[in-house]
Order: sequence, then C-alpha cells, then structure tokens
Amino acid sequence: MRLGAQVAGRYRLTEGPVRGGAGEIWLAHDEELGRPVVLKRALLGDDSAPAFDRLRAEARALARFSHPHVVTLYDAVRVRTRTRLASWLVLEYVPGGSLDRWPRISPESAAHIGAQIAEALAALHAEGIVHCDVKPGNIVVTAKGTAKLTDFGAAYRIDGRKTVTPNGAISHTPAYAAPEVIRGRPEPASDVFSLGVTIAALITGEPVRGGVSGAADLGHLETVADAGPVREVLAAMLRPAPADRPDAAEAHRSLLAVAGTAAPELPLHAIPTLTGLETRPPEPGPESYGGRPALWREVTTFVKRRPRRIAGVAVAVALVAGLALTPLMTGHDHHVGANRPPATPPGGSVIGEPRTADPCALTDPAPLGRYGRTEVDDDYGNFNRCDVLIHTGGENVVDVEVDLDSEPGPDQTTGAKTVEGIAVIADRLDGDECSRTLLLSPPDGDTNVTVTAKRNGKGSAPLCEVADVATLSAAKALGKGRLARRSPPLPAGSLAHHDACALLDAGALKAVPGIDARKVDAGFAGWDCRWSSTSEDIQVNLRFDRNQPLTSDDGRLIRLSGYRAFVQPRGDGDDTCVAQAVYRTYIDRSGDQTAELLYLVVQGAPSTTRLCSITTGLARSAAAALRQA
Repeated sequence: MRLGAQVAGRYRLTEGPVRGGAGEIWLAHDEELGRPVVLKRALLGDDSAPAFDRLRAEARALARFSHPHVVTLYDAVRVRTRTRLASWLVLEYVPGGSLDRWPRISPESAAHIGAQIAEALAALHAEGIVHCDVKPGNIVVTAKGTAKLTDFGAAYRIDGRKTVTPNGAISHTPAYAAPEVIRGRPEPASDVFSLGVTIAALITGEPVRGGVSGAADLGHLETVADAGPVREVLAAMLRPAPADRPDAAEAHRSLLAVAGTAAPELPLHAIPTLTGLETRPPEPGPESYGGRPALWREVTTFVKRRPRRIAGVAVAVALVAGLALTPLMTGHDHHVGANRPPATPPGGSVIGEPRTADPCALTDPAPLGRYGRTEVDDDYGNFNRCDVLIHTGGENVVDVEVDLDSEPGPDQTTGAKTVEGIAVIADRLDGDECSRTLLLSPPDGDTNVTVTAKRNGKGSAPLCEVADVATLSAAKALGKGRLARRSPPLPAGSLAHHDACALLDAGALKAVPGIDARKVDAGFAGWDCRWSSTSEDIQVNLRFDRNQPLTSDDGRLIRLSGYRAFVQPRGDGDDTCVAQAVYRTYIDRSGDQTAELLYLVVQGAPSTTRLCSITTGLARSAAAALRQA
C-alpha cells in the first residue's frame, strides 16, 4: 500500500516500499530534524488504541536508549488511511547490510563482530531488556565494519515480565534460540547463547545444533582452521544452563581478546541497499530469494522472466543519493497538460469493466524506442499488467511494467505533478527501478496506474527518464476517455474470469488462526487477494499469474483437484511457502507455451514445515473451489 508523500506530516517518504513478512519498509526524511530515517509499517494485526499505546511506549523507551551498536528506535506514529489504521516505527538509517547469508568469515572477524554485539547486549540487559532474537539477520554492519543490533519485535522486559509486543508466545528463531527461550522463559543469558550460535554460524556457515536439551554440538568448529580460541569462548556461551554461561559483559571481553585489533573482513557483496539493513548474495539464483532476514526484507530482485526473454539477472543494488529530474517531472513544459480532467464517457469511468480493460492500451513502445529495441509482452504476471521490454544491448534489458492497481494511491499529493490533467507522484530512483503513480479521479478514485522501469543486467539506461516517458504515454491514453478494451478479449476458458477472493472461504481460512475471511485486501478485478491473521504473524496471498510452464525447479509436484501443482518451501523468502497450480497452458502471441497459474504464498513466523502445511491445505481448498466454479 502506498501511503503518500508524508507520514503524520513529519516524515517525507523518499524510497520504497520494501515488503516483508513483518512489515513494509520505507526510507524517509525527518523534516523536523533534517535526517534520513527508516519507516517500518508494523503489521501487528491489532491496531487498537491499547496495542498502539504499548508500541509507542516501548518506542519512547528505546528512543532514550542510545548505544553505538544498537539501531536506534526513535518513535512510533499512527496514521489513518482511507481504509485502515497503520502503525509505523521510526528507526535509525544504517547504510550497510545484515549478516544474513554472509559467506564464511575467519574466527577473528566473527569474534570482532560478536564482541560489538555483546557490548550492546550488556547495555540492554542493564536496562532490563532481553532481545530474544539475536541472529545474523538482526545484525547490520556498516561499510566500515561497525555492527549494530536491530529488530526489537521479540524483546522481553525483565522488569515486570512484559513483552514488547502484545501478549502471546515468546517470539524467537528456533535455530538460534536458547533452551529456556524455547520453553518460554527468556533471561539475559539467553541472548548470550544466541550470540554464540550466531558467531558459530558466521565461521562455519550454519548454526550449531542443539535445541531444548541445550546440548550444543561444536564438533563442526573443529574443521575450521585456528578456531581454538573462539571455540573455548563459544563453548562457555553455549552451556545448557543459563547460570553457567558468561554474562554479556564477560563475553564481550573474551571475544575482544580473540578478535585482536584487526578490523573484521567484509564480503565484497556487503553493499549499501535501500534500507541499509540487508546483504545481497554475489550471484542470483533460487536461493537469492530465500536469504532475506525476518524483519528487513531486501528489495525483490528482477521479475522471474522466462529465459527466452531475459537472461543473466544481476542483483547488485546501490542506494542513489539523488534523483536526476527528467523533463516530465521538472516543471511546466510541453509535457504538462492543462489542469483538466480526462474525458470520460457517460457514466464517468475511465477504466470501465475491469476485466475487459486493456493495460497494454496504457503503453506506447514508439517513444521508448530511443532507448533500444522494444517488445510488448502482455502474457506475463497477473492480468492487470502489461510490459514493454527495451533491449538496450547484449543481454541488458529495461522492463517497463504498467499495472492497474485497486489499492489506494498516495493520500497526500504534495509535490504531485499534473501530466495531461492527471496527478502523478514520482518515486525516487530505488536501486534498479524507478516508479511513477498516476492517481485517477472519481469514480475511479480507488484505482491508480503504476509505471515502473526496471533494469536487468549491467546497462546504464536512465530509469527515471524511461519511467517518465512511459508515464506520459499512460497519461495521454487515460486523457482520451474510456480505456480501450482487450482485443482479442481474454478467452472464455481463462483464469481471468474467476475471482481469487472467492476461492478461499471462511471454512478454508479457519486453518489460519486469527484470519477473518471477510477482511480481505482485494486487488484489481479480484485477481489478487490478501488476508492477515490478527493473532499470529501469518499472511496469506492468493493471486493469479502467468509464466513459463512449471518444472521440478519450482518445487515438489502434487495433484490438487486434478491440477498439476508445485509446493516450494521458502519459494518467496525464508519465511514463506509457495504453491502454484497450473490452471491451463496455451501458446502466447510470441509462439511460446505459457501457463496460467493459481499462485498462493503463505508468509510468517511459523516453521517452514507448518507454513507449507498451511499452504498445501489452502491451495487444495482453492483448487477445489476453482474446479467447481
């Protein structure tokens, strides 16, 4: 959901959003204090006043806590949009990356990072706070090697025995949790245990094995050269009984002695990203989508395009400090139309019947030809989408994606430009993509058009300039009146004639505690539907998709009501499970075989086994409903 140019009148959104299982992250500018910050929209499920008051109280408490190795939580704000209340956390901006999915590093470097975090834990424990979820994904490291602890969503306050989050089970990551945390009894020594597991994972590439018994297996550390000194420290940190472990201050001193004075080595791929809170793997591949930390989600890399069209995806993303303004968005030149509403037919709707509106009518490949050879692709992704691929040389491609979207557009249009009579919000360059949002007037006020230019490969195409050219074409098309209909229309047997929201009823969604089937975020034409649990960190997204035919690379093959389907753990990140059911296959306009897919992803905190159990059950229900429709 795009929440506009400002949040609570103080924070101007500048980059994002980045979606994750725990929320939505933006880079913003604090207009009052003149500094960059990170805004995270908390998906708490309970947006009641008491829940928000608890969140704000903890934000204020941590805002007063300042430590060089803790990402500072400045504030919590609450914003009412047209459809809901949203709670936002305001955090320190750190231009670096997390430890998640780092390659192995030397014991000395791991000890150096561990010593910094142990120092932070000692300070937190002195304030009566147990972090409860120390792990690589919750530690960020600046370009200069300064480690900082982040994500206090699972934190536990010793004084009063209150959790930071609303009452419920103690949140933790099993692979890194101390035995007493798994039993629901965290204490400061629990963080020391989790830090020990984290250090071992940095050295060996995987956490030590243990569990409720606490019998940590340090045997695989023996295979690491010169691991002796750190092994002794870790053995003490990983003792089963909390009372037998060193406290955080003692762990800090011991780790510092092992680390010496050398600065830690940083992998070459630890580069700044949008939020500065995650690290990207050096090369793409299926696992590159699974390395995102629980709270800070990396920007999704390029679309999973069929190989015939795009190959050699490059996922390096750099934060661009400034936006090179292009003619469309810089002022009142010939691109800017008079302040007139777009012409509409009787009835007033520019979009008309959603399922017959042609998103490709919003595109014009001709003006984009100045950047390279163009190709229109109307058989990829959901049915509300059309792409113009610009081949800029070699395997370098710019994908201009145009989407019809029924989510509310920005609530505040300060800074919007008028293009052909339509308000346009310009996002800044976000790594390898640049977006524009066209805001439609009533009766299409709940619909907007997004234009996104994405770079694939190592080319240097001016993405925001490309986005502006495509935006002008879309605005001109909307200004002509009723959007053109699909020609030819979608075939009678297409999945597009179904409603994704109707495929999962209350009976099916009972499999997820806390989900109310009536509270659904429905996308354009009912082709994309989302539900969120109010009692657990679980979200369900059911949408339609078009892609190349599925293979064993897409997961485990099963049958759902006669449909071939594939279930893939971590198919869209570490905390997800994905099921794709093949509804039908056909030959697209380019002569290639294409599949229409039912795409279901369940995302959240439960184990992968439980997520895939929920995913398979919901996919089975949706497939059965689709078969009967």
